[in-house]
Amino acid sequence: MRIREATLDDVPRLAEYAAELFSEGLPGIFARPAPTLEEEEAFVRTRLEPDNAVLLVAEEGGSIVGLLDFVGGRLPEDRHAGVFGVSVRRGWRGRGVGTALIRALEAWAREHGVARIEARAWASNPRAIALYERLGYEREGVCRAAVVRDGEPVDVVILARLL
Repeated sequence: MRIREATLDDVPRLAEYAAELFSEGLPGIFARPAPTLEEEEAFVRTRLEPDNAVLLVAEEGGSIVGLLDFVGGRLPEDRHAGVFGVSVRRGWRGRGVGTALIRALEAWAREHGVARIEARAWASNPRAIALYERLGYEREGVCRAAVVRDGEPVDVVILARLL
Protein backbone atom coordinates (compact mmCIF):
# COMPACT_ATOMS: atom_id res chain seq x y z
CA MET A 1 0.00 0.00 0.00
CA ARG A 2 1.23 3.47 -0.91
CA ILE A 3 0.16 6.74 0.72
CA ARG A 4 0.55 9.99 -1.16
CA GLU A 5 -0.95 13.42 -1.60
CA ALA A 6 -3.87 13.51 -4.02
CA THR A 7 -3.78 15.50 -7.25
CA LEU A 8 -6.45 16.74 -9.64
CA ASP A 9 -5.70 13.69 -11.79
CA ASP A 10 -7.27 11.60 -9.01
CA VAL A 11 -10.67 13.30 -9.26
CA PRO A 12 -12.44 10.55 -11.29
CA ARG A 13 -11.21 7.78 -8.96
CA LEU A 14 -12.00 9.89 -5.89
CA ALA A 15 -15.55 10.51 -7.13
CA GLU A 16 -16.00 6.77 -7.63
CA TYR A 17 -14.59 6.10 -4.15
CA ALA A 18 -16.94 8.68 -2.61
CA ALA A 19 -19.99 7.26 -4.40
CA GLU A 20 -19.21 3.77 -3.08
CA LEU A 21 -18.56 5.05 0.44
CA PHE A 22 -21.69 7.22 0.62
CA SER A 23 -23.88 4.34 -0.60
CA GLU A 24 -22.97 2.29 2.48
CA GLY A 25 -24.73 4.56 4.98
CA LEU A 26 -21.93 4.11 7.52
CA PRO A 27 -22.12 5.64 11.01
CA GLY A 28 -20.07 8.81 11.07
CA ILE A 29 -20.45 9.72 7.41
CA PHE A 30 -23.04 12.27 6.41
CA ALA A 31 -25.66 10.90 4.02
CA ARG A 32 -25.36 12.55 0.64
CA PRO A 33 -25.62 11.71 -3.03
CA ALA A 34 -22.61 10.66 -5.05
CA PRO A 35 -20.62 13.73 -6.10
CA THR A 36 -20.41 14.82 -9.70
CA LEU A 37 -16.94 15.17 -11.16
CA GLU A 38 -17.25 18.94 -10.82
CA GLU A 39 -18.24 18.67 -7.15
CA GLU A 40 -15.40 16.27 -6.43
CA GLU A 41 -12.91 18.54 -8.18
CA ALA A 42 -14.13 21.52 -6.13
CA PHE A 43 -13.67 19.48 -2.93
CA VAL A 44 -10.18 18.34 -3.93
CA ARG A 45 -9.16 21.94 -4.69
CA THR A 46 -10.14 22.97 -1.13
CA ARG A 47 -7.51 20.53 0.14
CA LEU A 48 -4.82 21.27 -2.47
CA GLU A 49 -4.77 25.06 -2.50
CA PRO A 50 -4.31 26.14 1.16
CA ASP A 51 -0.82 25.48 2.51
CA ASN A 52 -2.30 24.05 5.73
CA ALA A 53 -4.63 21.55 4.08
CA VAL A 54 -3.99 18.17 2.49
CA LEU A 55 -5.76 15.25 0.90
CA LEU A 56 -4.01 11.91 1.33
CA VAL A 57 -4.90 8.74 -0.56
CA ALA A 58 -3.97 5.18 0.24
CA GLU A 59 -3.53 3.14 -2.95
CA GLU A 60 -3.14 -0.52 -3.67
CA GLY A 61 -2.93 -1.93 -7.17
CA GLY A 62 -4.14 1.32 -8.71
CA SER A 63 -7.25 1.49 -6.50
CA ILE A 64 -7.92 4.03 -3.80
CA VAL A 65 -8.45 2.04 -0.60
CA GLY A 66 -8.47 4.93 1.87
CA LEU A 67 -8.70 8.67 2.08
CA LEU A 68 -7.84 11.34 4.64
CA ASP A 69 -8.63 15.01 4.32
CA PHE A 70 -7.28 17.71 6.61
CA VAL A 71 -8.05 21.39 6.65
CA GLY A 72 -6.40 23.94 8.91
CA GLY A 73 -7.64 27.21 10.28
CA ARG A 74 -7.76 30.30 8.09
CA LEU A 75 -6.84 32.97 10.62
CA PRO A 76 -3.38 33.66 12.07
CA GLU A 77 -4.56 32.51 15.49
CA ASP A 78 -5.72 29.05 14.34
CA ARG A 79 -3.58 28.22 11.29
CA HIS A 80 -1.54 25.82 13.44
CA ALA A 81 -4.60 23.62 14.03
CA GLY A 82 -7.04 21.71 11.90
CA VAL A 83 -9.53 18.88 11.58
CA PHE A 84 -9.26 15.63 9.66
CA GLY A 85 -11.66 13.02 8.41
CA VAL A 86 -10.65 9.54 7.34
CA SER A 87 -12.39 6.73 5.49
CA VAL A 88 -11.40 3.27 4.32
CA ARG A 89 -12.91 1.23 1.50
CA ARG A 90 -14.98 -1.85 2.36
CA GLY A 91 -12.75 -4.90 2.38
CA TRP A 92 -9.80 -2.86 3.61
CA ARG A 93 -11.12 -1.88 7.03
CA GLY A 94 -9.26 -3.31 10.01
CA ARG A 95 -6.09 -3.78 7.96
CA GLY A 96 -4.12 -0.72 9.09
CA VAL A 97 -5.11 1.69 6.32
CA GLY A 98 -6.63 4.25 8.69
CA THR A 99 -3.63 4.06 11.01
CA ALA A 100 -1.21 4.54 8.11
CA LEU A 101 -3.16 7.54 6.80
CA ILE A 102 -3.27 9.22 10.22
CA ARG A 103 0.45 8.64 10.79
CA ALA A 104 1.16 10.10 7.33
CA LEU A 105 -0.93 13.15 8.25
CA GLU A 106 1.05 13.61 11.46
CA ALA A 107 4.33 13.54 9.51
CA TRP A 108 2.93 16.01 6.97
CA ALA A 109 1.66 18.26 9.79
CA ARG A 110 5.08 18.47 11.44
CA GLU A 111 6.58 19.60 8.12
CA HIS A 112 3.86 22.23 7.58
CA GLY A 113 3.72 23.96 10.95
CA VAL A 114 0.60 22.21 12.19
CA ALA A 115 0.78 21.57 15.94
CA ARG A 116 -2.79 20.48 16.75
CA ILE A 117 -4.76 17.81 14.92
CA GLU A 118 -8.41 17.29 15.72
CA ALA A 119 -10.88 14.55 14.83
CA ARG A 120 -14.64 14.53 15.25
CA ALA A 121 -16.24 11.11 15.58
CA TRP A 122 -19.89 10.31 15.84
CA ALA A 123 -20.64 8.48 19.08
CA SER A 124 -22.35 5.85 16.91
CA ASN A 125 -18.94 5.00 15.43
CA PRO A 126 -17.00 3.39 18.31
CA ARG A 127 -14.40 1.86 15.95
CA ALA A 128 -13.28 5.33 14.87
CA ILE A 129 -13.12 6.58 18.47
CA ALA A 130 -11.08 3.53 19.50
CA LEU A 131 -8.67 4.06 16.58
CA TYR A 132 -8.08 7.70 17.44
CA GLU A 133 -7.56 6.96 21.13
CA ARG A 134 -5.17 4.11 20.31
CA LEU A 135 -3.12 6.59 18.27
CA GLY A 136 -2.87 9.06 21.16
CA TYR A 137 -5.82 11.35 20.48
CA GLU A 138 -7.50 12.48 23.67
CA ARG A 139 -11.17 13.19 24.18
CA GLU A 140 -11.72 16.88 24.71
CA GLY A 141 -15.48 17.00 24.76
CA VAL A 142 -18.79 15.98 23.34
CA CYS A 143 -21.13 18.04 21.20
CA ARG A 144 -24.48 16.70 22.32
CA ALA A 145 -27.00 15.88 19.59
CA ALA A 146 -24.72 17.58 17.05
CA VAL A 147 -26.09 15.55 14.14
CA VAL A 148 -29.36 13.81 13.43
CA ARG A 149 -29.29 10.47 11.61
CA ASP A 150 -32.49 8.68 10.67
CA GLY A 151 -34.41 11.03 12.93
CA GLU A 152 -32.25 10.29 15.98
CA PRO A 153 -29.82 12.73 17.59
CA VAL A 154 -26.19 11.59 17.70
CA ASP A 155 -23.43 13.06 19.84
CA VAL A 156 -20.11 13.99 18.24
CA VAL A 157 -16.94 13.28 20.22
CA ILE A 158 -14.08 15.75 19.83
CA LEU A 159 -10.61 14.23 20.05
CA ALA A 160 -7.26 15.93 19.50
CA ARG A 161 -3.54 15.36 19.57
CA LEU A 162 -0.88 17.97 20.11
CA LEU A 163 2.29 17.34 18.11
